[in-house]
Amino acid sequence: MSARTLDRLRKDLQEYARLAEVRYDPAIADPVLETLAELWTSSVVGVRTTTHPVRERDVNARVMHRGGPTELIEKLCAAGLLTYTGHPMEQLLAEIAAEVPVNSGVDLALAGGVQKIWLVFPELLSVERVLGFAGIPESARAHADHLSRYGGRIGILAVDFDARTMNLYSNVFEPGHLAPADITGILAELDFTAPTDTELALLARTFNLYRTFSWTSSHMERICFPVRCEPSSFPTHLDPVLARFVAEAPFAAPETRGFVFYAAYGPTDRYYKVQAEYAGVRAATFPGGTAPRPT
Repeated sequence: MSARTLDRLRKDLQEYARLAEVRYDPAIADPVLETLAELWTSSVVGVRTTTHPVRERDVNARVMHRGGPTELIEKLCAAGLLTYTGHPMEQLLAEIAAEVPVNSGVDLALAGGVQKIWLVFPELLSVERVLGFAGIPESARAHADHLSRYGGRIGILAVDFDARTMNLYSNVFEPGHLAPADITGILAELDFTAPTDTELALLARTFNLYRTFSWTSSHMERICFPVRCEPSSFPTHLDPVLARFVAEAPFAAPETRGFVFYAAYGPTDRYYKVQAEYAGVRAATFPGGTAPRPT
Protein backbone atom coordinates (compact mmCIF):
# COMPACT_ATOMS: atom_id res chain seq x y z
CA MET A 1 0.00 0.00 0.00
CA SER A 2 1.27 3.46 -0.86
CA ALA A 3 1.69 5.86 2.03
CA ARG A 4 -1.50 7.69 2.90
CA THR A 5 -1.54 11.41 3.52
CA LEU A 6 -4.27 13.77 4.65
CA ASP A 7 -4.05 15.59 1.34
CA ARG A 8 -4.67 12.38 -0.56
CA LEU A 9 -7.54 11.41 1.75
CA ARG A 10 -9.08 14.88 1.49
CA LYS A 11 -8.95 14.71 -2.30
CA ASP A 12 -10.53 11.26 -2.31
CA LEU A 13 -13.30 12.31 0.08
CA GLN A 14 -14.07 15.24 -2.19
CA GLU A 15 -14.43 12.73 -5.01
CA TYR A 16 -16.79 10.60 -2.91
CA ALA A 17 -18.88 13.73 -2.27
CA ARG A 18 -19.04 14.38 -6.02
CA LEU A 19 -20.16 10.80 -6.69
CA ALA A 20 -22.94 11.15 -4.12
CA GLU A 21 -23.89 14.63 -5.39
CA VAL A 22 -23.39 16.13 -1.94
CA ARG A 23 -21.25 18.83 -0.38
CA TYR A 24 -17.76 18.52 1.05
CA ASP A 25 -17.43 21.35 3.56
CA PRO A 26 -13.72 21.88 4.32
CA ALA A 27 -14.51 24.09 7.32
CA ILE A 28 -16.34 21.14 8.88
CA ALA A 29 -14.48 18.09 7.59
CA ASP A 30 -10.86 19.22 7.62
CA PRO A 31 -10.56 19.92 11.39
CA VAL A 32 -11.76 16.37 12.14
CA LEU A 33 -9.23 14.95 9.70
CA GLU A 34 -6.44 17.04 11.23
CA THR A 35 -7.33 16.29 14.86
CA LEU A 36 -7.18 12.53 14.26
CA ALA A 37 -4.58 12.71 11.49
CA GLU A 38 -2.54 9.72 12.67
CA LEU A 39 -5.56 7.44 12.53
CA TRP A 40 -6.86 8.69 9.18
CA THR A 41 -3.50 8.00 7.56
CA SER A 42 -2.78 4.59 9.13
CA SER A 43 -5.95 2.85 10.26
CA VAL A 44 -9.05 1.21 8.78
CA VAL A 45 -11.22 3.69 6.87
CA GLY A 46 -14.60 3.13 5.22
CA VAL A 47 -16.69 5.61 3.24
CA ARG A 48 -20.44 5.35 2.69
CA THR A 49 -23.52 7.07 1.36
CA THR A 50 -27.22 6.33 0.97
CA THR A 51 -29.93 6.37 -1.66
CA HIS A 52 -31.85 9.05 0.22
CA PRO A 53 -32.92 12.04 -1.89
CA VAL A 54 -29.93 14.31 -2.51
CA ARG A 55 -31.18 16.95 -0.06
CA GLU A 56 -31.16 14.29 2.71
CA ARG A 57 -27.98 12.50 1.63
CA ASP A 58 -24.49 12.79 3.07
CA VAL A 59 -21.15 11.00 2.79
CA ASN A 60 -19.70 9.54 5.97
CA ALA A 61 -16.12 8.45 6.55
CA ARG A 62 -15.37 6.07 9.42
CA VAL A 63 -11.94 5.63 10.99
CA MET A 64 -11.17 2.85 13.48
CA HIS A 65 -8.92 2.83 16.55
CA ARG A 66 -7.37 -0.18 18.32
CA GLY A 67 -8.40 0.88 21.78
CA GLY A 68 -11.22 2.48 23.71
CA PRO A 69 -12.98 5.72 22.81
CA THR A 70 -11.81 7.91 25.72
CA GLU A 71 -8.75 9.33 23.97
CA LEU A 72 -10.67 10.00 20.77
CA ILE A 73 -13.50 11.73 22.62
CA GLU A 74 -11.10 13.87 24.65
CA LYS A 75 -9.28 15.03 21.52
CA LEU A 76 -12.52 15.85 19.70
CA CYS A 77 -14.01 17.70 22.68
CA ALA A 78 -10.79 19.66 23.26
CA ALA A 79 -10.82 20.74 19.61
CA GLY A 80 -14.46 21.86 19.86
CA LEU A 81 -15.56 19.16 17.41
CA LEU A 82 -17.74 17.20 19.84
CA THR A 83 -19.83 18.63 22.67
CA TYR A 84 -21.04 16.76 25.72
CA THR A 85 -24.42 17.95 27.02
CA GLY A 86 -25.33 15.39 29.69
CA HIS A 87 -27.17 13.05 27.32
CA PRO A 88 -27.45 9.40 28.47
CA MET A 89 -25.31 8.25 25.52
CA GLU A 90 -22.32 9.91 27.17
CA GLN A 91 -22.79 7.85 30.34
CA LEU A 92 -23.26 4.75 28.20
CA LEU A 93 -19.97 5.24 26.36
CA ALA A 94 -18.04 5.87 29.57
CA GLU A 95 -19.48 2.88 31.43
CA ILE A 96 -18.87 0.38 28.64
CA ALA A 97 -15.34 1.64 28.02
CA ALA A 98 -14.56 1.26 31.73
CA GLU A 99 -15.95 -2.26 32.07
CA VAL A 100 -15.17 -4.27 28.93
CA PRO A 101 -12.39 -4.43 26.31
CA VAL A 102 -13.34 -2.36 23.28
CA ASN A 103 -11.97 -0.96 20.08
CA SER A 104 -13.52 2.24 18.85
CA GLY A 105 -14.08 4.53 15.92
CA VAL A 106 -15.42 7.86 14.70
CA ASP A 107 -17.83 8.71 11.91
CA LEU A 108 -17.29 12.00 10.10
CA ALA A 109 -20.14 13.43 8.01
CA LEU A 110 -18.48 15.50 5.30
CA ALA A 111 -21.03 18.30 5.60
CA GLY A 112 -21.97 17.80 9.26
CA GLY A 113 -18.87 16.96 11.32
CA VAL A 114 -18.47 14.28 13.99
CA GLN A 115 -21.52 12.07 13.80
CA LYS A 116 -20.97 8.75 15.60
CA ILE A 117 -18.72 7.11 18.14
CA TRP A 118 -18.28 3.35 17.69
CA LEU A 119 -17.53 0.59 20.17
CA VAL A 120 -16.41 -2.75 18.72
CA PHE A 121 -16.32 -5.71 21.11
CA PRO A 122 -13.47 -8.16 20.33
CA GLU A 123 -15.28 -10.51 22.73
CA LEU A 124 -18.99 -10.62 21.96
CA LEU A 125 -21.37 -9.47 24.69
CA SER A 126 -24.68 -11.07 25.59
CA VAL A 127 -27.83 -9.08 24.97
CA GLU A 128 -28.50 -9.12 28.71
CA ARG A 129 -25.09 -7.61 29.48
CA VAL A 130 -25.50 -4.81 26.96
CA LEU A 131 -29.03 -3.96 28.05
CA GLY A 132 -27.81 -3.73 31.65
CA PHE A 133 -25.51 -0.78 31.02
CA ALA A 134 -26.65 2.58 32.35
CA GLY A 135 -27.77 4.94 29.62
CA ILE A 136 -29.20 2.26 27.30
CA PRO A 137 -32.46 3.47 25.68
CA GLU A 138 -35.56 1.90 27.17
CA SER A 139 -36.69 1.16 23.62
CA ALA A 140 -33.76 -1.27 23.28
CA ARG A 141 -34.67 -3.00 26.52
CA ALA A 142 -38.23 -3.32 25.24
CA HIS A 143 -36.85 -5.37 22.31
CA ALA A 144 -34.74 -7.76 24.40
CA ASP A 145 -36.53 -10.84 23.06
CA HIS A 146 -36.09 -9.73 19.46
CA LEU A 147 -32.40 -9.01 20.00
CA SER A 148 -31.87 -12.44 21.56
CA ARG A 149 -33.75 -14.37 18.89
CA TYR A 150 -32.10 -12.70 15.90
CA GLY A 151 -28.36 -12.62 16.40
CA GLY A 152 -28.26 -13.26 20.12
CA ARG A 153 -24.95 -11.55 20.85
CA ILE A 154 -23.81 -7.98 20.35
CA GLY A 155 -20.64 -7.19 18.39
CA ILE A 156 -20.83 -3.42 17.94
CA LEU A 157 -22.58 -0.49 19.61
CA ALA A 158 -22.63 2.95 18.03
CA VAL A 159 -24.10 6.22 19.27
CA ASP A 160 -25.16 8.94 16.87
CA PHE A 161 -24.58 12.37 18.43
CA ASP A 162 -26.40 14.07 15.57
CA ALA A 163 -29.57 11.95 15.46
CA ARG A 164 -29.52 11.06 19.19
CA THR A 165 -29.85 7.36 18.40
CA MET A 166 -27.98 4.13 19.14
CA ASN A 167 -27.23 1.15 16.90
CA LEU A 168 -26.77 -2.41 18.17
CA TYR A 169 -25.08 -4.85 15.78
CA SER A 170 -25.43 -8.61 16.13
CA ASN A 171 -22.54 -11.03 15.91
CA VAL A 172 -21.19 -11.92 12.47
CA PHE A 173 -22.76 -15.08 11.05
CA GLU A 174 -22.43 -17.11 7.88
CA PRO A 175 -24.33 -15.98 4.77
CA GLY A 176 -27.53 -18.02 4.64
CA HIS A 177 -28.00 -17.98 8.43
CA LEU A 178 -31.07 -15.82 7.88
CA ALA A 179 -33.35 -17.30 5.24
CA PRO A 180 -35.71 -15.09 3.19
CA ALA A 181 -38.59 -16.29 5.36
CA ASP A 182 -36.70 -15.13 8.47
CA ILE A 183 -36.18 -11.66 7.03
CA THR A 184 -39.79 -11.39 5.94
CA GLY A 185 -40.90 -12.52 9.39
CA ILE A 186 -38.62 -10.07 11.21
CA LEU A 187 -39.97 -7.12 9.22
CA ALA A 188 -43.57 -8.28 9.66
CA GLU A 189 -43.09 -8.62 13.43
CA LEU A 190 -41.81 -5.07 13.60
CA ASP A 191 -44.57 -3.80 11.28
CA PHE A 192 -41.87 -2.45 8.98
CA THR A 193 -41.91 -2.09 5.20
CA ALA A 194 -42.01 -5.49 3.49
CA PRO A 195 -39.00 -6.57 1.39
CA THR A 196 -39.23 -7.15 -2.33
CA ASP A 197 -38.30 -10.46 -3.92
CA THR A 198 -35.18 -8.81 -5.35
CA GLU A 199 -34.11 -7.65 -1.90
CA LEU A 200 -34.75 -11.06 -0.36
CA ALA A 201 -32.54 -12.71 -2.97
CA LEU A 202 -29.73 -10.32 -2.08
CA LEU A 203 -30.22 -10.48 1.67
CA ALA A 204 -29.88 -14.25 1.76
CA ARG A 205 -26.16 -13.36 1.92
CA THR A 206 -26.43 -10.98 4.90
CA PHE A 207 -23.73 -11.47 7.54
CA ASN A 208 -25.37 -9.72 10.51
CA LEU A 209 -28.10 -7.24 11.29
CA TYR A 210 -28.32 -4.05 13.25
CA ARG A 211 -31.11 -2.08 14.83
CA THR A 212 -31.49 1.61 15.62
CA PHE A 213 -33.11 2.88 18.82
CA SER A 214 -33.72 6.35 20.23
CA TRP A 215 -34.08 7.65 23.77
CA THR A 216 -37.39 9.36 22.94
CA SER A 217 -39.45 6.51 21.46
CA SER A 218 -40.54 3.07 22.61
CA HIS A 219 -40.25 1.71 19.08
CA MET A 220 -37.32 0.47 17.05
CA GLU A 221 -36.43 3.13 14.51
CA ARG A 222 -34.86 0.97 11.83
CA ILE A 223 -33.34 -2.42 11.05
CA CYS A 224 -30.58 -2.94 8.51
CA PHE A 225 -29.16 -6.00 6.73
CA PRO A 226 -25.62 -5.81 5.24
CA VAL A 227 -24.05 -7.90 2.49
CA ARG A 228 -20.31 -7.76 1.77
CA CYS A 229 -19.74 -7.73 -1.99
CA GLU A 230 -17.07 -7.91 -4.62
CA PRO A 231 -17.46 -5.11 -7.18
CA SER A 232 -18.79 -7.60 -9.72
CA SER A 233 -21.55 -8.84 -7.40
CA PHE A 234 -22.75 -5.49 -6.07
CA PRO A 235 -26.44 -4.76 -6.93
CA THR A 236 -25.66 -1.54 -8.79
CA HIS A 237 -28.92 -1.81 -10.74
CA LEU A 238 -30.93 -0.70 -7.71
CA ASP A 239 -29.94 2.98 -7.80
CA PRO A 240 -27.64 5.28 -9.82
CA VAL A 241 -25.69 6.43 -6.75
CA LEU A 242 -24.79 2.81 -5.97
CA ALA A 243 -23.60 2.34 -9.53
CA ARG A 244 -21.43 5.48 -9.44
CA PHE A 245 -19.85 4.54 -6.12
CA VAL A 246 -18.92 1.06 -7.24
CA ALA A 247 -17.65 2.15 -10.65
CA GLU A 248 -15.66 5.22 -9.60
CA ALA A 249 -14.86 5.09 -5.87
CA PRO A 250 -11.20 5.92 -5.13
CA PHE A 251 -9.25 3.60 -2.81
CA ALA A 252 -6.03 3.94 -0.88
CA ALA A 253 -5.07 0.50 -2.21
CA PRO A 254 -6.99 -0.30 -5.43
CA GLU A 255 -6.08 -3.98 -5.27
CA THR A 256 -8.21 -4.36 -2.13
CA ARG A 257 -11.40 -2.81 -3.54
CA GLY A 258 -14.43 -4.07 -1.66
CA PHE A 259 -17.92 -2.89 -0.82
CA VAL A 260 -20.78 -3.51 1.57
CA PHE A 261 -24.40 -3.20 0.48
CA TYR A 262 -27.06 -2.43 3.09
CA ALA A 263 -30.85 -2.55 2.94
CA ALA A 264 -32.49 -0.53 5.74
CA TYR A 265 -36.16 -0.76 6.68
CA GLY A 266 -38.44 1.34 8.85
CA PRO A 267 -42.15 1.69 9.49
CA THR A 268 -42.89 3.56 6.26
CA ASP A 269 -39.92 3.23 3.91
CA ARG A 270 -36.69 1.53 2.88
CA TYR A 271 -33.39 2.78 1.55
CA TYR A 272 -30.02 1.36 0.55
CA LYS A 273 -26.46 2.18 1.57
CA VAL A 274 -23.11 1.51 -0.02
CA GLN A 275 -19.80 1.40 1.86
CA ALA A 276 -16.46 1.44 0.11
CA GLU A 277 -13.71 -0.26 2.12
CA TYR A 278 -11.30 2.57 1.45
CA ALA A 279 -8.25 1.39 3.41
CA GLY A 280 -6.97 -1.26 5.76
CA VAL A 281 -10.03 -3.50 5.99
CA ARG A 282 -7.85 -6.63 5.93
CA ALA A 283 -6.27 -5.46 9.19
CA ALA A 284 -9.60 -4.75 10.87
CA THR A 285 -10.56 -6.33 14.19
CA PHE A 286 -14.03 -7.80 13.78
CA PRO A 287 -16.47 -8.55 16.59
CA GLY A 288 -15.69 -11.95 18.03
CA GLY A 289 -12.76 -12.27 15.61
CA THR A 290 -14.97 -13.36 12.70
CA ALA A 291 -14.71 -11.39 9.46
CA PRO A 292 -17.72 -11.35 7.10
CA ARG A 293 -16.96 -13.08 3.81
CA PRO A 294 -17.50 -11.29 0.48
CA THR A 295 -19.77 -13.01 -2.02
